[in-house]
Amino acid sequence: MTRSNGLPVSEAAGLLLLVLAIIVSGAAATASAGGAGCPQRESIKTLFPSAKAVGFSERGAITFQEARAPVWPGRCAGWWAEYRRVAPDKHVKAYVDVSVTLYRTPTQALFALREPAYTSTQILPNGARARFAWDGSGIASVMRNVFISAQSSFLPTDIKGIPDFRGGPDVAVAGMMKIHRGIHANVLRLR
Repeated sequence: MTRSNGLPVSEAAGLLLLVLAIIVSGAAATASAGGAGCPQRESIKTLFPSAKAVGFSERGAITFQEARAPVWPGRCAGWWAEYRRVAPDKHVKAYVDVSVTLYRTPTQALFALREPAYTSTQILPNGARARFAWDGSGIASVMRNVFISAQSSFLPTDIKGIPDFRGGPDVAVAGMMKIHRGIHANVLRLR
C-alpha cells in the first residue's frame, strides 16, 4: 500500500516518527538550556540580596549553576552564591549555600519543591510556598516561577573537610529565612 506522496505506508510512518523524535529532542534541549520561554534568564542573578541586608558578613560571587539531576521540566537557568558570617580574625564561622533557579511557570517551580527530606508545604505571609528540612539545615521555597534553596553549613570540619554534624546546622532557620525573604521581595520587583 502506498500513500498519495508515493511512499509506502511503513516508510511514511518511519519518517513521521523520525521527525517527531527530532522535534521532541529539540524541545528537551531547549527546556534544559532555557530558550525563548525564559525572558528573565539573565535578570535572575539580580535576585540575590547583599550580605548586609540579610545579616551576613559577605556574599560570595554569584555563579552560574549547571542543571543537576533531577532536572525538573521547565528549568531555565540557575545561579548560586554563598553567604558567610566571618569572625574578626577572618575565619568563616558559618555559611549558607543559596541557589536560585528560574522556571518557565510557577507550576513547574512548585514541582521542584517536592523534596522528600522536607516538611509539608507552608504558605508564607508574602505568598511564597516553603518547605523546611527536618533537621533545620535547609529551606526550599518558591515565589512565582523562582525556586530558592538554602543549605546551612555544619562547621567545624575535620582535617579532611568532613563537617561535624553532631552540632547541627550553623545557621538557624530564621537566618536562612532572611535570605529567602530578600529574594522573594526581589522576585516581586521583577515584574
